[in-house]
Amino acid sequence: MLEGVALLLLALSALLFQRSATAPWVEARGADSRRIQVSPIGLIDFGLGTSGTAPTQCRWWPKLGSEELCAQAPGGARAMTSLRRVYPLVVIALWTAVLAIFLTALRIPHVPRAAGVAVAATLPILAMFAMRGVWVSSSEALAVLAGLPLHPLAAGFGSVVAAAVCSAAATVLLILSGRLRRV
Repeated sequence: MLEGVALLLLALSALLFQRSATAPWVEARGADSRRIQVSPIGLIDFGLGTSGTAPTQCRWWPKLGSEELCAQAPGGARAMTSLRRVYPLVVIALWTAVLAIFLTALRIPHVPRAAGVAVAATLPILAMFAMRGVWVSSSEALAVLAGLPLHPLAAGFGSVVAAAVCSAAATVLLILSGRLRRV
């Protein structure tokens, strides 16, 4: 029973990681009502919102769009590297969740049961690195966000938080199910 619930939580984690890979994670609003959203793949500038102009975007995964919008802040090279690592971290977390599902669900004789638990336990860690990458590095890395407060968005940041919680709960359930089997 516990293992089944853990598998469902791991599957939910995989879906949440997949959803968050391209969704906006944080939003900044300027004093002039300018709205900018940051995702693991780039930025979208919605402008003033009332002018009727189309949103401007830039991406670093793949690289395209407005280079001015993606301009690196002075001294922001290290933060930009951290920000660019978020997308690969989320994709790695997605496939790690899938691997944890297979290691837990399949009864492969030569693979220790603890392997599935260990793989599942890495998911919250990957999520934390990804969240830190966007939350801390965005304003340091991008000139357009300098001095603007960031606000988390449910579509991306909330999905990763939920994936981290689900995968942590799945890990605990897998540990408990292993202990109950031994008793």
